[in-house]
Amino acid sequence: MNRLRYHLPILDYHRVGAFKDDHVPTVSGQAFERQMRLLARHRIRVLCFDELMDCLEAGQPMPRRSTIITFDDGYEETYTVAWPILQRFGFPATVFVTPSEVGRPGFATWDQIVEMSNDAVTIGSHTMHHSYLPLVGRENLEEELGGSKVLIEQRVGKPVLFLCYPVGGFTTDVQTIAQRAGYRAACTTNRSLSPQGLLDRYALRRIKVTERDANPLLFRIKLSGYYDVFRRLRAPC
Repeated sequence: MNRLRYHLPILDYHRVGAFKDDHVPTVSGQAFERQMRLLARHRIRVLCFDELMDCLEAGQPMPRRSTIITFDDGYEETYTVAWPILQRFGFPATVFVTPSEVGRPGFATWDQIVEMSNDAVTIGSHTMHHSYLPLVGRENLEEELGGSKVLIEQRVGKPVLFLCYPVGGFTTDVQTIAQRAGYRAACTTNRSLSPQGLLDRYALRRIKVTERDANPLLFRIKLSGYYDVFRRLRAPC
């Protein structure tokens, strides 16, 4: 793989807010606001996935000095902490939710998700049960991918066109089923099947953001589009 190839940075957040005694990668609200201020100060354009897909389908090069902001899992703090900050800066984002977890303690409710979806937040699927897809039997993949898509669409009243693989795991079968279900693209972590770093719309690599990235130098490196120079790509599963 050519590590010097530009790759539009897709930022991957989980919880934004107070740190808790669990495994969830967390960024404090203060650090998140500083990161959003850095984007605004340096005039880094925040795209939505539809804009990226339109660019790819038109055969245009990926836009430089741009990024996409995503959140996994749909934690309550995405609504109470992160979203108000995004609103202040006028930035769009995508939140990948797991229907079986919506409304549980610590997670956003459907009303909160619908409210965000009506204000520059795209809602995507994180599968029905947050399952590690390479271990899911083929007979259950339709529910995890297609079933979650239909349920979220019924709740938010809008098409769900983007998917995020839990823990980044996928297979070629998973990609085929995702495409057949009607997803326009799907996200992973730093996993890839594509040779020579070619962009695969059903394996869009993202960059995890943690509190360590409160360091503006580290955050700028992740925004550079050349972060692959500093990390090793892994197999999809």
